[in-house]
Amino acid sequence: MITSFLHQCYCLVCNEKRKGLFTGLLISGIAFLVYANSLENGFVWDDTNVIVTNPALLSSSLSLFKGIDIGRDYELLPYYRPLTILTFLIEERLHGLNPSLMHLVNILLHAANAFLVYRLSMLLIKNQYAALLAGFLFALHPINTEAVDFISGGRNTMLACFFILTAYLLHYRSVIREGIFYAIAGALCFLGGMFSKESAIVVLPFIIAQEISLLRYDVPGSKLRSVTRLFPYVAAASCYLIMRWITLSNLGIQKYIIPGLGSGKLEGFYKIPELYARLIDNLYIIPRYLLTVIRPTALSLRYIVPEYLQSVIVPVVAAWLCIIGILVWLLTRGRSRTTLFGIAWLAIFYLPVSGIVWFPSAPMADRYIYISSIGLWLIVADQAVRLFPSKETARKISVALGAVLLIVLAALTVRRNMDWKSNVALFSRFVEQYPENLFAHAGLGEAYFNRNREDENDLRLAEQEFEKVLALKPELPPGIHTRLGYIRLALGDSEGAVHYYTIALGIYPLDKEALLNRAIALENLGRQDEALSDFKLFLNTPGYELAEARPYAEARIRALTR
Repeated sequence: MITSFLHQCYCLVCNEKRKGLFTGLLISGIAFLVYANSLENGFVWDDTNVIVTNPALLSSSLSLFKGIDIGRDYELLPYYRPLTILTFLIEERLHGLNPSLMHLVNILLHAANAFLVYRLSMLLIKNQYAALLAGFLFALHPINTEAVDFISGGRNTMLACFFILTAYLLHYRSVIREGIFYAIAGALCFLGGMFSKESAIVVLPFIIAQEISLLRYDVPGSKLRSVTRLFPYVAAASCYLIMRWITLSNLGIQKYIIPGLGSGKLEGFYKIPELYARLIDNLYIIPRYLLTVIRPTALSLRYIVPEYLQSVIVPVVAAWLCIIGILVWLLTRGRSRTTLFGIAWLAIFYLPVSGIVWFPSAPMADRYIYISSIGLWLIVADQAVRLFPSKETARKISVALGAVLLIVLAALTVRRNMDWKSNVALFSRFVEQYPENLFAHAGLGEAYFNRNREDENDLRLAEQEFEKVLALKPELPPGIHTRLGYIRLALGDSEGAVHYYTIALGIYPLDKEALLNRAIALENLGRQDEALSDFKLFLNTPGYELAEARPYAEARIRALTR
């Protein structure tokens, strides 16, 4: 009789495990299907610099761990993410950087992360419906499209997320089984997360919290076992910080082991806002993130953070009153272990992108909250189950409304994937959202300019966008004028080319491209002496080398001096 009872219990546990595995795989499968139309997308935005033309991909695998994450050899970026670059290097060796296959890797990573979010939710909430909701919200919400569709911008975040969640779940198993094996495996995943993106280090407090929770029971020997299990994580963090410090300090980028504390060389290379200014921006940025979660049609390639909050003081104050009210409710009447965990996860994983540590990028982007939003989905799922109506009719209506919501989110995600199809599509959408934004028009102009420089129509479309940029702000760096000069020259208007190149050189006399092309335009106009002078200036001007153009300039000098 006892044997029969144990056998029934075992079958029940096995059935629950199989059901949980099937549900998690279902979430992953649907996540894959929702992003499947992005397989047709190409390289966009920074993908060219970070992946296609990145000199690091010509190196050996081991050398990546001694270099920084750069896309151009004249940039200094305090990014030490060798594992992310290694994935690009492996793909380059396997298929020569096929964009469809690279998008496939991103989709598979997101699908795996959706599975892990479901497993984490089951662990915390212990309610399959709540875990299902959390997993689907993470898998389907359009806020994650930037991380998934932007290969170079999202790969590091999704890799870090995969290793973070895996490390946490492995350490939980280590605690339950009171063994060291899973702790070592978790520490290796923790190290992989940090090598993918620096922010992975902040999962450490959550891993330590598992041990602290266990110590409350005062079991003999538990303190020693906890220290033993945590030691591999300390070793992994130390290994990463030391390797990062050695690499960045050799390049003069960082003086201290703690990430983000840069050197004067880095501070001289970029205009770094003061800490208080970066933190004050969060008064606008945090409500803006929540708005994109609630209204995902407001997603954007780049968000405009007001220079002065006085211009948006009324909506910002109203938003913060709502946020504070919700927090008070969650910490009182809506308080639960899962909700508290979700709030902690949301806040702690937001810290690395809050401005506390400066990094040379936009102050706000959807991909920044890919990991931290997991906390939000946990809160929503936990509260949804707690507030779920008890009456049968009301329950059915609630389930139906939830299903409709998820279908709408999935449809919006499929639509948003199309915006990332190409630079033209991406920046066209950006111009629609912000018709008065300089970056939007400049980006769209650059997209047309680079799509096909032999196509007259594309050149004219690019010219229209660049002229809109100058109409909005004439006193711009020379890049726009240099582009307009090239277009005029390509369209046979040498006089117009000389006009724009002269403006560009008046702003920045070391613009070698402008010097070379103005010389060509001047020669076309029969102004040989001026052309000769520009060719010589091009050869003697320091700066970024246009090596392939030197033989041509030397040949023209010889021809013009005969």
